[in-house]
Amino acid sequence: MGEVIGSIGEDGRCKIWQEDVSEPPMSGSRFKLISNLGSPTHAPFMSLDFKNIMQETWLALITRDGYLMVYEPVDQSNLNEWSVLAERDVCEGNTPDRQEEVSFKVAFHKEKLPCWTAIMAGLDRKALSLAVAVMTDVIIFRTDKAKKFYPVAWLTNARQIIRDVAWANGSMRGYDVIATASKDGFIRVYELSTPRSEKTSGSGTPSASASSPQLSKTRTNMSGIGAGLASAIKTPEAHLENAQYPGRIRQITKLVDELPSHHGAVWRLAFSQMGKHYFMSRDYVLTTR
Repeated sequence: MGEVIGSIGEDGRCKIWQEDVSEPPMSGSRFKLISNLGSPTHAPFMSLDFKNIMQETWLALITRDGYLMVYEPVDQSNLNEWSVLAERDVCEGNTPDRQEEVSFKVAFHKEKLPCWTAIMAGLDRKALSLAVAVMTDVIIFRTDKAKKFYPVAWLTNARQIIRDVAWANGSMRGYDVIATASKDGFIRVYELSTPRSEKTSGSGTPSASASSPQLSKTRTNMSGIGAGLASAIKTPEAHLENAQYPGRIRQITKLVDELPSHHGAVWRLAFSQMGKHYFMSRDYVLTTR
């Protein structure tokens, strides 16, 4: 088995290609189409991302009108057939006009394990973590032990649309680092941490006594689309002690830096896997240590 490539285009299709290493290069059959997924809303996909844990694979997609879908293979040893693990219209009825500039982006946390403090608080070791940029907001999702997605945090400081979002490696540092690139010219860096709790439930989940002022504040300041998404999929605070939702935790966000070095919009950014931060745009490269 060779490499696997995913592609999206204006035709509203997501195509999965797999390399056949027995075929010679430039033969026209080196990469074979093994799956062809269509947009359920007929709007083209804007972003895709893969997540791999050992031999398991997941695929996240989001369309131009804000329809989010997460897929998993029917058989993890074969990527020909996919089933929907989760789906959501993140615009909640506020679909952007055709003439409106939009931005939707999906990004999985790529490391094998989540942050160790989140695991100690009760998060499943195999939990999926997904950042979804929805116009000017970013919603951070995780999965519980039943593989159900739920939101744990909102990033809402951008003044214009967010064009990119990225996770840093380093789950052993005790908190996650996430960066966003916005049309307002700023790169914003956030810490996503798990608040300490003196009391834990029997399942190892923090009790509701652990307060989250930053998270509460972001909920009240988010945009209309972000607020619609939060109200549609958020779970009651009581889930922190409710055995009905094992593996769910509370997390808080902190804006730790704003980098205004770009003259104009920031297009893309990426973290170096070695821990140094490389933020990249169309015309500039900025390195911080």
